[in-house]
Amino acid sequence: MVPPGFPDFMSRTRVVRPGRVPLEGRAWSGYGEVARVEVSTDDGRSWGEAELAPPDGNVWAWRRWRTSSAAEPGRQVPSARATDATGRTQPVEQPWNRGGFGNNLVQRIPVVCVPGTCHGPPLFSGAVRPPSSPDAAGRGG
Repeated sequence: MVPPGFPDFMSRTRVVRPGRVPLEGRAWSGYGEVARVEVSTDDGRSWGEAELAPPDGNVWAWRRWRTSSAAEPGRQVPSARATDATGRTQPVEQPWNRGGFGNNLVQRIPVVCVPGTCHGPPLFSGAVRPPSSPDAAGRGG
């Protein structure tokens, strides 16, 4: 899952504002084509289905998915899990093994939603544009 919002440097907790928050990512399985992705925002107590991008024809390919969630003030733990065409679903808890191999558990992302609105101009305004080509001296235009 692409972590939503922006990170707190020390805790790695993500910070978002109230409202709809896009949740998106990519899923892959070593056993078959990804058939379903489910997303939870309450640390795995409940799950809802995400929208999958169309398959690209290769059963071993990563598959994009997306959904959104209503962020309310407080702490949330979004996570996503994939199920493949063979019926295998990512485990919520990692089965133990001596070498620590095969880590395929559901990744949890701590998020805090802070109330209020941002004051001042937006950090990014307008469309993102590529840098202009360098001039003869190698400087950007």
